[in-house]
Amino acid sequence: MQTDKDFKLAVALNSSIAKLTRRLRKQAGKQPFSLTEQTTMALLEANKKMLPSELADAHHISAQAISQVINRLYDQNCIIKNEDEADKRKVYISLNEEGRQKLTEMRTARSEWLGGAIDKELTKEEKAQLPVFIAMLQRLSEVEY
Repeated sequence: MQTDKDFKLAVALNSSIAKLTRRLRKQAGKQPFSLTEQTTMALLEANKKMLPSELADAHHISAQAISQVINRLYDQNCIIKNEDEADKRKVYISLNEEGRQKLTEMRTARSEWLGGAIDKELTKEEKAQLPVFIAMLQRLSEVEY
């Protein structure tokens, strides 16, 4: 049973993570990519190739919405489309080299900012606690309800 203290901790953690996420997005620079486009690029990097329906499911968005995302990424030369050899009706989406480079640039900008903020704002003792905190966040991110 969740206590009032646990609830207040959850609210504070959610607020802090949301604020940090907004700051990290801002640090990615003036990228021509929406958050959904960036996440799509990351999914394609991790999975090598995906069907549009798989991307839509991963984002919990409609086929029409993912189609628009795919078209924008294609227009910006970040992805390639390949027909399935066994079933020509299926088209797999993959990240190309330019897409990987752009994704790396965005990640680098965010990581450089975060690394600088950690170095500047946290004490040596706080920095030593980060691995434990990161492990806890990872565990929380994997909880299914």
